[in-house]
Amino acid sequence: MKNKIMVLMIALMLVGLMAGNAAAAEWKAVGGMAITNVTLDKWNSTIDDLNTLVASDFKGAIATSNIEKMENIDRVPMIYVGAKKRLNNKWTTTVQYERIFGAVETNFDSAVGSGSAEIDVALNGIGILADYSLNQRWSLGGGIAFYKGTKDKDFEGQAFAASGLVDKEVDLDAVSYRLGVGYERSFADNWDFNAGLDYLYLEMDDDEEGNVYSNGFSYTAGLTYSF
Repeated sequence: MKNKIMVLMIALMLVGLMAGNAAAAEWKAVGGMAITNVTLDKWNSTIDDLNTLVASDFKGAIATSNIEKMENIDRVPMIYVGAKKRLNNKWTTTVQYERIFGAVETNFDSAVGSGSAEIDVALNGIGILADYSLNQRWSLGGGIAFYKGTKDKDFEGQAFAASGLVDKEVDLDAVSYRLGVGYERSFADNWDFNAGLDYLYLEMDDDEEGNVYSNGFSYTAGLTYSF
């Protein structure tokens, strides 16, 4: 519930920010999606342990041909929407809502019945970015973002229950830093296509597993609308 309230407050803030300044030509609405490579070693170690439990500890009760392995988390999607303002002929700043999400799962059939496990992660946050124009289309930029979220662990089946694995919702707090290059090109009146390549570093506080770190390249594509 608290995450839904946070998302609503962020959305209302952004709408108010854009609406209150729509008359100013230097304001733009931005939105798009990014795919980010991640190195969540601590989480992937937990996933590997779960795969070992399913493949080894349950052996003899499971038809191995009916095991669906849980994949490691090596990339995550992110959607964003926000407002962009030109400060001068070189610098612009952007405030945007960001949602990072993803899920991995495993399924199996055993003598005690079927079972499944899923780990579902969602982070909602605010990013504050700045860009320096190199020319009409290319820019250098970076920024910081703060997130709140949850990691939901869902286990179904007697085999998991016998191993002491139960459903759990874990709170997450995170901060990310990014630096990269951006590209923007107009394709219609008031509309621009934008793309970017950032190096993104993430620090996350997991109430269950402690500090979790990640770094990798983030590939972004989106649209910009000028008021």
